[in-house]
Amino acid sequence: MDRIWTIRSDGTDLKLIHPRTMAMEIAGHEFWSADGKTIWYDLQTPRGEDFWVAGCNVTTGQRTRYHLQRDEWSVHFNVSPDGKLFCGDGGSAGMVAHAENGKWIYLFHPALALDTAGTNIDRTGLIRPGVFKAERLVNMSRHDYALEPNAMFSPDGKWVIFRSNLIGKSQVHAVEVKKADEK
Repeated sequence: MDRIWTIRSDGTDLKLIHPRTMAMEIAGHEFWSADGKTIWYDLQTPRGEDFWVAGCNVTTGQRTRYHLQRDEWSVHFNVSPDGKLFCGDGGSAGMVAHAENGKWIYLFHPALALDTAGTNIDRTGLIRPGVFKAERLVNMSRHDYALEPNAMFSPDGKWVIFRSNLIGKSQVHAVEVKKADEK
């Protein structure tokens, strides 16, 4: 199913944000950047095998993809208010990634790949590739993922907020983004 579209409120300018490029590809769990310019989403090429957080700037059409490892796949991703960091809420072994050690709240540091293609290449319409450098923030091994944590950043970007049942009933938790050695 082609899932991610934009359309103007008057019904004009219908645009498919993510055109499918292979069989068994899935794109979903989309979310907006804080500035409203980019739609980000979970992309798997193919489903359950290769994992990306992909984005499309709805004004310029510029596409970006950040690769991540199987254990770093998350049910939901989110981006910090300044757009410099991402977070994820992990996932259990029974979910699409079949992660062996994926039950974590993650902080992701995006890094675009160094463009060494030279100056004679027209980059118009090309995807900017990169990777996520993952940092584990909270061990969720006792969490039952029937309740999705839905991690998100606080408005000031200093905390990742999520819900969890890891200590019993569902509660809201927050973890500081800053590394212990940076405090």
